[in-house]
Amino acid sequence: MSAVDDETGRREDAGAYQAPLTAAHFAPRYWGSWLLLGLAWVLQELPRPAVRGLAGGLGRLIRRLAGRSRAVVERNLELCFPAMTAAERAQRLEAYYRYQAQTALDYGLLWFGKPGQHAARIRIEGLEHYERLRSGGTPVIILAPHSLGLDYGGVRMSQMFDGVSFAKPLKNPVLEWINHRSRTRYSGDIFARDQGLRPAIRQLKRGRFFYYLPDEDLGAEGAVFVDFFGVQKATLTALARLARMSKAAVLPSFAWYDAAADQYVMRLWPPLEDYPSGDDAVDARQMNAAIERGIEQAPAQYLWSMRLFRTRPEGEPRLYPARERKGNTD
Repeated sequence: MSAVDDETGRREDAGAYQAPLTAAHFAPRYWGSWLLLGLAWVLQELPRPAVRGLAGGLGRLIRRLAGRSRAVVERNLELCFPAMTAAERAQRLEAYYRYQAQTALDYGLLWFGKPGQHAARIRIEGLEHYERLRSGGTPVIILAPHSLGLDYGGVRMSQMFDGVSFAKPLKNPVLEWINHRSRTRYSGDIFARDQGLRPAIRQLKRGRFFYYLPDEDLGAEGAVFVDFFGVQKATLTALARLARMSKAAVLPSFAWYDAAADQYVMRLWPPLEDYPSGDDAVDARQMNAAIERGIEQAPAQYLWSMRLFRTRPEGEPRLYPARERKGNTD
């Protein structure tokens, strides 16, 4: 049996979903996607000053074309940073789109970069917290907020250690194939969100870390309302439940692009203390506080285009404009 067959068998045994390359991926409707992959490869080979120079112009273009998404970013910045002046928020908005462009232009590093390039251009800070827990046999959940550099930290961690994560498959099968290939290139396995927590618990008990992204607003079910930057947010309680069931420690993290060093950074902090407490609201607030601390490392590099406060407590008005789509009152 080949090494590829061994790897496929291991992933199937783990229950992870697969995204194999098939003849259907080469249909004419996806030729544009293949051109995009070719462009990503070219960008990966260009001198770094040229790529960084492109990010500024592309960021301005994305900002102008963002439309409704830009309105969400502006509203989130207004809600989360009320002490900032309009001019300061405008500067942060500009920086957000510049960094969004930079991380997009650099995806060729994830898709086509060599192991040595990943090691040189993605650094992990605070790794001693993870190593100390694993040396003592404690399972580890990495609390990974939706930052623009999220995938960079995940790939580097999976290069060094064996881990798993959840993801929602992309609708475009070519992009899903290359993205899944990148995320599972070293040791990582990816599970679909609708598989629930059981696969994560099994893998944690096998000694694999779990790269968990619990900061989306997925509705009121399975959530409690607690503060996030001073605004009530429907916050998932699954992290505390997962930590309790697996007896895992939770390491907060945040990943961002360090422009001065031209590197991607993921920082790990010490594990959450007295977590879980058994009180859903206390645990959810502790999680949000850890995410806030991460965002403070690079405030323009959180995924501010998410509708973080979509779900409101009963009786409260919506915080975002209604979408212009029939049947949707978000």
